[in-house]
Amino acid sequence: MTDRQRNLVLNAIKMGGVFVTCGTGDKVNIMNTRWGTLGRMWNRDVFVLPVRKKKFSHDLIDKNKCFVVNVPTTDMTAQLFKCSSMSGREVDKFKELGFEAMPAKQIKSVSIAECALHLECKVIYVCEMRESKLDPIIARDMYINREYHTLYFGEIVRCSVDKR
Repeated sequence: MTDRQRNLVLNAIKMGGVFVTCGTGDKVNIMNTRWGTLGRMWNRDVFVLPVRKKKFSHDLIDKNKCFVVNVPTTDMTAQLFKCSSMSGREVDKFKELGFEAMPAKQIKSVSIAECALHLECKVIYVCEMRESKLDPIIARDMYINREYHTLYFGEIVRCSVDKR
């Protein structure tokens, strides 16, 4: 992964978010997130993805042990907002958002064909957040309902850029 690609991902997270895809077959989902980080752990490039337990994506990532970070193009703002207004348990988000599901190359998942950059991630570590370990101000401000995240450390096994 190049510095330019890393900056694209981090800027997308800050500006409006990224799409995360997960699942296989007829059980796939898209979620959007404005939280997550890139880094280096255990001599591997990783993306750390926080997902709340109630999310459909949580179940799919737990089952399949992988996910794809999809960096949207600048014209996908409406889809980013719409994505969070529906549940993948109830609707086909690919159809609702007008996206084409594209098979991932290195993991058992799908990516969004229309996105600018894809990070295929294999889960190598899972960590449940605990209130007792969290700064009290963050706990108060960000977790009003005490619905803490599961942190998925995904090794980036493939990074691809849309050539369009």
